[in-house]
Amino acid sequence: MELNTFGAILGFAIEWEKRAAAFYEAGARNRLLPPFLELAQGARRRLRRLEQARQEGVAEMILEPIHGLDGEAYRVDLSPETEETVLLQQARRLEETAARFYQDAASRMPIREVARLLQGLAQENMKRWEHLDIGTLTR
Repeated sequence: MELNTFGAILGFAIEWEKRAAAFYEAGARNRLLPPFLELAQGARRRLRRLEQARQEGVAEMILEPIHGLDGEAYRVDLSPETEETVLLQQARRLEETAARFYQDAASRMPIREVARLLQGLAQENMKRWEHLDIGTLTR
């Protein structure tokens, strides 16, 4: 699925954050309970920021087409019904892929304020990825 408009990119990002929140909520158990609940809350906050950006940018949506983003390139398989080690690997892959998507989308976004938002989300994802260090959570 090519993400070739402002609306398509933000719609993809909104669905991404909904899916991330649902994954973290479903996978929150045992040692992963505190970090996954925190990540789920963060995804919900990010979702609200993206929805606000979409609402504020409605008038600018049709100005320029966007090229070079394919949603399939950011596909991550998630299965919260698995063991903790696999859940953690999936979470790290989710955060890493989200960071790549937001960075790529920011570089193509013609609306400066939204590009900054997406760049900030990419940076947040990298911090979240670092927070999901297997060694830190298994101590």
